[in-house]
Amino acid sequence: MTGDIFAGTTVLITGASSGIGAAFAEELASSGARLVLTGRDAVRLDAVAGLARARGATVEAVAIDLASPEGVATLLHRLASDGIEVDHLINNAGAGVQGEATIASVEAQLNVIDLNIHATTELALRLLPGMLQKRRGGILNVASIAAFQGMPRMSVYAASKSYILSWSEALHFELRGTGVRCVCLCPGPVDSRFFDAAGMQKPPAIFSMQAPTEAARAGLRAYRRSASHSMSGLLPRTLAWLTRITPRMISAAVASGFSRPREVS
Repeated sequence: MTGDIFAGTTVLITGASSGIGAAFAEELASSGARLVLTGRDAVRLDAVAGLARARGATVEAVAIDLASPEGVATLLHRLASDGIEVDHLINNAGAGVQGEATIASVEAQLNVIDLNIHATTELALRLLPGMLQKRRGGILNVASIAAFQGMPRMSVYAASKSYILSWSEALHFELRGTGVRCVCLCPGPVDSRFFDAAGMQKPPAIFSMQAPTEAARAGLRAYRRSASHSMSGLLPRTLAWLTRITPRMISAAVASGFSRPREVS
């Protein structure tokens, strides 16, 4: 069960149509919060919203592509038009592309930056003033264990998550004493649609996968206690710790095995 900080508040969850985002919606459905769910897949998003409503939540579902040039502005206009003031932002929407940087689509790689960095940052910065005025709420940014080292063949994705982790830790410090929190969740591989969407022919071994619910619960626990960051699961925590004592080039070489293409016989 989530903490009382959510009761009577409004929570905006991006990337809520599947995976960790849908798990956040499920976990918060009985918290007494009003949920605003966004995602690109309107059908899946409506299904998640329906499940949350069945558990007693008031839910608004907004199908939108936040990576588009007008995505964040359109969402904020919709919220303002509906009189919705966001207390808690769960910045979960993200994308990745597998492939060597010089071979993978340039447009697809730039889209990763547009969503993982630009949209995530803009949405938080646009909503933070209202939170600071009320002296409550905050931001829960979803990064990845990939944030701790370079990742060949998913270089832009890993770099974008490194940005999210660094930025979140700095915001956490800046917001101390304001009543507003900033927490960064760094999950390991999660059993979700991410790997198919990223074009990964060979996803991580199933034994290394976490359930989306496990990751979402870890993030909410960290958020309730206003931690600077959280890594869900023993494996992600161990891997992150090892990157602190291992030369960076070695860490990148090890990480390259994560996104190695499947050999075709």
